[in-house]
Amino acid sequence: MQAARRIGLIVGGVIAVTLLGSLIASLVVGTDLERAVSTGLYIVGSFFLVLGFFSGVRGPARPRGTEEERGESGHLFGVGIAGRGARTATAEERKDARGTTWLFIFLGAALIVAGIVVDGRASLV
Repeated sequence: MQAARRIGLIVGGVIAVTLLGSLIASLVVGTDLERAVSTGLYIVGSFFLVLGFFSGVRGPARPRGTEEERGESGHLFGVGIAGRGARTATAEERKDARGTTWLFIFLGAALIVAGIVVDGRASLV
């Protein structure tokens, strides 16, 4: 139940931020609000789907060394392996990577479905 609540908060927060950005873009560009919101949801949803894909196809190699030695770069996609060598990811790191991948894919799909619901040009029935 806690996980469903957290995912609901994450999805709701991402949709709220996307709606706010779409509202601002609609005012700046001077376009229809419904069109701006649906387009914003499609764009952000597609971004999360692509992010989920690239997070999911990352191999089992991780940079060698501790997190302090590695710095801030290279956490999500394993960038920077060539400079320090590579090691095999632990079971916990692989589990975390799978969870992150599924979260990105779920967020992307939820945003695209929300875009379809909001889009006046798409007929649901």
